[in-house]
Amino acid sequence: MSLSGSRFAALLGALLAAALALTACGAGGRDPASTTAVPLPPPTSSKQAVTQANFGYLWPLNVDHGTLECRGADQVVFVAPDGKGYALNDKAEAAGVPKIDPLRTEGSQGASVSLGALLSAGLGLCGKS
Repeated sequence: MSLSGSRFAALLGALLAAALALTACGAGGRDPASTTAVPLPPPTSSKQAVTQANFGYLWPLNVDHGTLECRGADQVVFVAPDGKGYALNDKAEAAGVPKIDPLRTEGSQGASVSLGALLSAGLGLCGKS
């Protein structure tokens, strides 16, 4: 089977367009399968510095770092770079710590990104992971 010059050019163009379309699909996005988080060191107290790099695509906030704290027996608080504390669980909210809603980011479906990974790390500081 032989392809004429115009047929070959059309086939080559179609293949290149398909290849470009496939590689462009992931451009600019974060791929959960390829995002490697930087592990947190073991906690040495009830406070621990955290960054977006520690949680990769699971980072739920619009600031890139802060400090997790366990207050009391089970109040998990995120302290933003400006020094303001925000509740990560209902125990901290009940103690009067403001909700973390102003710092939360939205996911691709428009809902807030889950606080689960951050809360879990905070509960670890309380000895309740």
